Amino acid sequence: MMSRPVLIAAVLALGAAGVGPAVASPAKAKPKPLKGTWSFTDTTPDPSGNAEGTEALHCNGKLPAGPADVNAHAFKVKGTGVFTAIGHVTGDWAIQLQDAKGNVITGDDVNPPASESLAGITLKKGAYSLVLCNLEGAPTATADYTFKYR
Repeated sequence: MMSRPVLIAAVLALGAAGVGPAVASPAKAKPKPLKGTWSFTDTTPDPSGNAEGTEALHCNGKLPAGPADVNAHAFKVKGTGVFTAIGHVTGDWAIQLQDAKGNVITGDDVNPPASESLAGITLKKGAYSLVLCNLEGAPTATADYTFKYR
């Protein structure tokens, strides 16, 4: 039979060694996915963007945006995930994804124009802009977007 001081010492030793009831820390919940629709206005069609070497750069035309134009929508993500955007356009438009410094991450220009889209683009925490530009189409367009955290 153990004496009381030995029993207390044994319990303290087990506690110090980390043996005891495990307390699970709660898993950090992922942020809610982002989704919605953005509207774009580009009253200054710029077919010069078609001359750029790759489809990803077709929004880098020579004409400046008009004062009423809304060519880009900025957004921030809190962690790594997958971004998808589907443009709904009439006529020839192009789509582009840029980082916070305006560097082109990727882009697309579907010919013949049906809809411009970017799918399955992995992004890390940070700020980005989705650009939809009018090459030779109607002055307005929309884009549905989603961002799902991993």
